[in-house]
Amino acid sequence: MNTSRRTLASQVAESVRTMLLDGRVASGTYLPAERELVARHRVSRVTVRRALRQLVGEGLIEAVPYQGYRPVAAQPKGSSTGPVAYVLAVAEPAQPWDRTHEQILSAFNRALMSQGRHALAVGCKGRSPGQTVREVTDAGCTGLVLDTSLQEFVDAAVGSQLPCVVVDAYAEAPGLDVVIQDNFNGARRAVEFLLARGHRRLGWVGPTRELAHFRERFAGARAALRDAGLDFEPALIAEAPHDDAESAGEVAARMLAGPDRPAALVCMWLDVALGAARAARGAGLAVGRDVELAAWATEREYREVLAPEFLGGEIPVTMVWRPDDMAELALARLEERARHPRGPAARVDVKVRLVEPMPVEKALRKGAGS
Repeated sequence: MNTSRRTLASQVAESVRTMLLDGRVASGTYLPAERELVARHRVSRVTVRRALRQLVGEGLIEAVPYQGYRPVAAQPKGSSTGPVAYVLAVAEPAQPWDRTHEQILSAFNRALMSQGRHALAVGCKGRSPGQTVREVTDAGCTGLVLDTSLQEFVDAAVGSQLPCVVVDAYAEAPGLDVVIQDNFNGARRAVEFLLARGHRRLGWVGPTRELAHFRERFAGARAALRDAGLDFEPALIAEAPHDDAESAGEVAARMLAGPDRPAALVCMWLDVALGAARAARGAGLAVGRDVELAAWATEREYREVLAPEFLGGEIPVTMVWRPDDMAELALARLEERARHPRGPAARVDVKVRLVEPMPVEKALRKGAGS
């Protein structure tokens, strides 16, 4: 996807989202026409339509044929009021978020809109934890979703006295709940699938240590191998950043160039899988025939990013998860924490399901969750 176009669409979506959440578009009325949004934001109609589709996906607006777009009516329920802050420590303030975190933020907004509430996106790279918490409390937030394992932010969040939950990261503190992808079992099941296909010589591409996601996925993959009396050969473990397809492709290419190349590559991050697939094609290997891959993605990434990479062929086995599940589980923990501030901390794993290899056209018809 063109990065600049995606960023412009995200900026338009954020502007319209703010307008909706500020109440500047009354219930039952319609958003400004596309041509007005084009003129207001000085972008193309294609960019405006991308932004509107994004907001439809977030559950904030709905398209009415021949009339336009209007806000989805809120249905207030539940005991909590006020926004929930979603704090992402690796995001620059006032800048668009990356692909996966945009999906998680959208999932929180979909869940909260049914309660007449919204998520306040707080990118705080370069800001102190204390400054971030003050911004959250000054905004009247009634809960805090923390997407980081940085201890200084964890300490500040716990000290804020707001109900708090960590999502898509792992941290330990008294009374701090964690909602995270089921990394260990997801990777374990992916490797078990490859083993059941008769593969015994597997390669690992991606990180293995430092963050919980990295450690747990690598540990799950190794657990499946060891249950089969196997393990990764040291030469077939290639460290690569989880979010850099080019770097992953380079290390995968070196692994696939040797005469004793692995029969399958375990790539438990989307960008790693994309890089490995491109490396395989560059080496003249057909994914699925000459070498298998195992990937990891959200439902939306499976359809919109992974599937186009394999047009005319077959999408490899993929572990798929839903940001909506993460948002719903996290909000339930916030409600529980508000009722019982001194209750024991809980870790909740978001279900990750295995989608077997299938032709791209069939996958797009069915959807990843079918």
